[in-house]
Amino acid sequence: MARYDRAIPPGGTGNVTLKIDSSSVRGEFEKKAIVWSNDPDRRSIALYLKGQVKPHISLDPGGYIALVGAKGKVPTGHVKIINNHESPVKIIGVDNDLPDRVRWRIEEIKPGFVYRLEVEDISKEEGDYTAHLTIRTDNPEKPELTLIVRGEIREK
Repeated sequence: MARYDRAIPPGGTGNVTLKIDSSSVRGEFEKKAIVWSNDPDRRSIALYLKGQVKPHISLDPGGYIALVGAKGKVPTGHVKIINNHESPVKIIGVDNDLPDRVRWRIEEIKPGFVYRLEVEDISKEEGDYTAHLTIRTDNPEKPELTLIVRGEIREK
């Protein structure tokens, strides 16, 4: 989003303010805005906005785990939950919408900053499923994270 002074007197100065919606951007970014004028010596100038957006809390390697294998021989999967703030965060719970298919366990690696969430298939039957684990935190900026677990369980 850009805001700017629409009229600037000859020889005067004006303001241009650029903003980025960080809810839709992750990682490093670079945005460009062109300012046009009626100055015969300089019709336009490019302004660049560079930065890096870090999520409050991130899942590494991402918000998805695939559990694929034969019934009783499905490998476990895991993600790291990483707090990107200077103050610690607590995991206050994990909600599981398919408890008959998925079991989870959480381990604190670096208290308040890094957790390891391990997920395993406990299906008693073959078939495909999608489960959602909702990780609840005490961080008001990011009270919930969702981890998608995709299971593909075969007989042999």
